[in-house]
Amino acid sequence: MNKMVFAIMAIVFAGMVVLPYTVSLLAGEHCWYNLSSRGNDVPCEKCHADVKEEMEQLVGPHTNETGYGRMKCEYCHRVFPITHKNASFETYTYASGDGTGAQPGKEAHAASTVPCMYCHSGDKSGVRHTNAVGFNCYTCHSGVHGGRYTNREDCIRCHGNAATGHIYYIPPAGGFSLTTNSTDTGEKAAHITFVMGAIENNTLEGANEACIACHTRERVEMNFNVTTELNITVNNSYTHSSSFWNVTGMKVSNYTTYKEVKEG
Repeated sequence: MNKMVFAIMAIVFAGMVVLPYTVSLLAGEHCWYNLSSRGNDVPCEKCHADVKEEMEQLVGPHTNETGYGRMKCEYCHRVFPITHKNASFETYTYASGDGTGAQPGKEAHAASTVPCMYCHSGDKSGVRHTNAVGFNCYTCHSGVHGGRYTNREDCIRCHGNAATGHIYYIPPAGGFSLTTNSTDTGEKAAHITFVMGAIENNTLEGANEACIACHTRERVEMNFNVTTELNITVNNSYTHSSSFWNVTGMKVSNYTTYKEVKEG
């Protein structure tokens, strides 16, 4: 009998310890978040804590180079209307539910992966406003980016510089005929084949493979096929007073492959 009483007491005690954790877990699993475009409060870091920590440890693009901390996840993953040279860039209809109704997502649900060129395809670079400390951005830019952002903090994290107080344009990735700058033809770009190949590759969005390969610490392996032989076909045209060679064809052969590795 004593053993039975002891067993029951042990079970009750275990339940008293485990039950609060179980209730807490269920309560945390069933919190609903506002998905409206202006007041989105989904904590991306809840599932992507590793990405958050990585971005806070580095000082580089999007992490803290402006001096105002890392950019918020939504800046790149909840895109806004913007002008592009590439007509294939689109804005997305995200799910919305702010108490006035529900809008299902179309191209994406609450977040999306977008081309780096979405924000880096403008036609201007450099300083927009000098020493704009305390400047009210919304005096002139109340409707910018679809009117999504209404906090100065959002503006300066992308456009500001804490060291100078200046406001900058987002730097365009020019040189590949992908920006809105009319002089950006890409005619002299040494790496345009690499960028165009990345656009045709469906692994990532747009030219992101090329952007990440050069502008992040991602480890990259590249194989270069270099020819070691070249046959040139020429015809000699001559008269009694002149002679010149006319090249009619070239044929490369005997390729050698070299591998180059960029460490992370």
